Amino acid sequence: MSSSTPTSVPPVTLSTNLSTNTLGLGGVLMQSIAQISPTLGIFYTIAFTSSQAGVTAPLTYLAAFLICLTLAAPMVGLARHLPSAGGLYTYVSAGLGPRTGFLTGWLYAASVSIVPAALAAFTGSILENELSLKYGIPIPWWAYSVVILLICFACAFRGIAISIRFLVVMTCFEIAVGLGLALTGLFNPGPGGVNVSGFNPVNIPDSSGFFLAVVLSIFAFTGFESAAAVGEESRDPKRIVPKAIIGSLLLIGVFYVVTAWGLQIGWGTDDVASLATSPTAPAFVLADRLWNGGSIIVLIALVNSGLGVCIACTTSATRTLYGIARTDALPAFLTTTHPKFRTPVTAVVLQSAVAMAVCLGAGLTLGPINLFNLLGTAGTFTYIPIFILMNVAAFRFFRKRVRSEFSIWAHAIAPVISTAALLLIGYNSIVPLPAFPVLLAPFVAATYLLVGLVILFGRNLRPGRRQWMQHAGELPDIDDTSTTPQASMPAPLKENLS
Repeated sequence: MSSSTPTSVPPVTLSTNLSTNTLGLGGVLMQSIAQISPTLGIFYTIAFTSSQAGVTAPLTYLAAFLICLTLAAPMVGLARHLPSAGGLYTYVSAGLGPRTGFLTGWLYAASVSIVPAALAAFTGSILENELSLKYGIPIPWWAYSVVILLICFACAFRGIAISIRFLVVMTCFEIAVGLGLALTGLFNPGPGGVNVSGFNPVNIPDSSGFFLAVVLSIFAFTGFESAAAVGEESRDPKRIVPKAIIGSLLLIGVFYVVTAWGLQIGWGTDDVASLATSPTAPAFVLADRLWNGGSIIVLIALVNSGLGVCIACTTSATRTLYGIARTDALPAFLTTTHPKFRTPVTAVVLQSAVAMAVCLGAGLTLGPINLFNLLGTAGTFTYIPIFILMNVAAFRFFRKRVRSEFSIWAHAIAPVISTAALLLIGYNSIVPLPAFPVLLAPFVAATYLLVGLVILFGRNLRPGRRQWMQHAGELPDIDDTSTTPQASMPAPLKENLS
């Protein structure tokens, strides 16, 4: 894909109608953490990681955390120089050219736009099962899902500030519940007592099983990149967004490792096999035993987590769509913002309608759990090329445009390590072939790509429709120009970005 751009169109500065100077570090940090979905990420992976890695399940989260740091290393540099609602679209466009940037941004926006459908269905299923079995409340899952998606729409429509307030409260609560349950397990250990055998590589039962557990754990961390999508709405994006990317990884890394260790200790390291095969999520079982029937608290935390990730994904997906459309690579109606709330209201309406349709249509056809597994796996196949292209873009951007800041570790070694890990993840996701309907996941991801290619070649590369390529890697004209990275860039770089 060529990185050349037409020279007949004079450079212009992109404008932003989003609410600028609204978020501090805490708000941007919570955007990333909420999209990671802490309690869902640990409570519903601990059984699988224990089945594959045995007592060393906590070590798989530690290994996944270290690999994700190699993904974050090049991204942090790009975030420092390229604050834009387009996020990965802008990053890859600046490094590899507009065509590649468009496909990267489209894949991210399309995939993340659908995540609320899967998470709302999954959360609704959890509520239906728990409330009907334990409390006799016979409300179907889809009714809960509709309420969740309507709340997401309301938060996204009203503005970034109210969305972040929701995320701060919900995310802090769910993290407190997860750590609380883990610490209770450490103080009330099951068979085997308190030990650190979970961190000793000698105890790995099977290397292939351990690797598969690491694969799943890596994607339990995805979401840290969403800080980029709200950069324009932060007070000092070149400082805040990089800190939020690294900070979210550090906090969730500690959370996952400690919680996985505490859950296993509380269950009993001498009986990890029963944890791995528990028909009920181990967190519910432990909460009922350690908190005297307190599984309702875990249920509330999981609902919080599901709602939080839906809100965060709605925010990052709609900002990415807005950022792409602002360069004229997508229809201009997606740049419409609310005159009062300054939210990308048309993008919010479109994304919410698609999520609702997929949740109810595919959820009622396949079932909520199958939909969650299918779209979650499809997300794996979209994240792999997205992150690989981001790695390559970072290398070229710093090697050619900001050579003085080029780092062998951050822009060469770390990208090679993470790219190799991502390719192995892709291989192990399809070998052996999964059962239906997860078998359809690669085809769902391929459909995202096909639609993006149709838009790229059918709409954006026709004669007279290539002006957007001139602006794909440009930065927005943020109100507070004193904190805009463009103001401190060398003159040659400014020219390349405009």
